[in-house]
Amino acid sequence: MPDYKRADLGVSYVIVDDTKLRDSGWLKAFKELSIGAEIFNIFDVQNSITNTFVRDVYTKVQYAIPNYLTPRVFNVRLTARF
Repeated sequence: MPDYKRADLGVSYVIVDDTKLRDSGWLKAFKELSIGAEIFNIFDVQNSITNTFVRDVYTKVQYAIPNYLTPRVFNVRLTARF
């Protein structure tokens, strides 16, 4: 099996925190408010972690079929505490 290669990236920004002042407008309602973005498998490498072996009925030959992991995934998250 080939080497497993993967790179992930995630960033987060805290908009409202217990330590920050939130005296203005709509931010008053939140104790904490943050937004984040993540990219999993940045380079879209097709990683195989295991093989499923399938046997041909007539010739009795086994074939290895690789099981691939997830491709590139984008994730956006908004977290709020009231």
